[in-house]
Amino acid sequence: MYKVLIIDDEVFIREGMKQIIPWKELGCEFIGEAQNGEEGVEKIVKLMPDIIISDIRMPKKSGLEMIDEIKSINKNMQVIILTGFREFEYAQQAIRLGVLRFLLKPSKIEEIKEAITSAVVNLDKLPKREVENLLNEHTYEEIDKPQYLVKQAIEYINQYYNQKLDLQTVADQLYVSTWHLCKVIKKQTGTNFVDLLNNARIENAKRMLLESNMKIYEIAEAVGYADTAYFSKIFKKITQVTPNEYRNKMY
Repeated sequence: MYKVLIIDDEVFIREGMKQIIPWKELGCEFIGEAQNGEEGVEKIVKLMPDIIISDIRMPKKSGLEMIDEIKSINKNMQVIILTGFREFEYAQQAIRLGVLRFLLKPSKIEEIKEAITSAVVNLDKLPKREVENLLNEHTYEEIDKPQYLVKQAIEYINQYYNQKLDLQTVADQLYVSTWHLCKVIKKQTGTNFVDLLNNARIENAKRMLLESNMKIYEIAEAVGYADTAYFSKIFKKITQVTPNEYRNKMY
């Protein structure tokens, strides 16, 4: 049974959903509710729902702000928006955040059931994620903070810099969307994923140039560059000297 959390500032909406939707028939279990985005984040971290049904405009924190925040905890959480606001900008934001359905109030029960069924189908396709382990190892305050996410991304890059690495791979490891990861990296570091990866590779290349007798093309391959000329170009861009010049200068 997949766990469902309802987040809406209107009591009658929450009560109506709880009573009218045949949760068990849909393979789901209603586990709780929240009346605004701020309380929603707290409940999400505490209850770890699989499916969220949320309004957009709510006090303290909007539904979209909440979704943006919780995606760094579990990108596989299925989100259904149920709102009375038709603004195209809201729909665009929801799509960027990976929302499954954008339903307008009042919605027919069949429309809501169809959205929940789609969420269940998506969840059935996914391998089970050990997201709870993340909360066992770190506090809630650490995991919502963008600094934590960027720190984890940089640690992963530093560990696997010599492999074929891209933004999607790192985002998958951190259970977030590429859009969200790209945004927080830019905000926290002022740079982008490619620059972080290149810096990690060049730092290790510098070490190899000084500590080994490896040829330049061997070092290029060892740090993840298949093209030696491209490696030399990136090396000079970052250090202002070529790999050979760096080795000779340091020696």
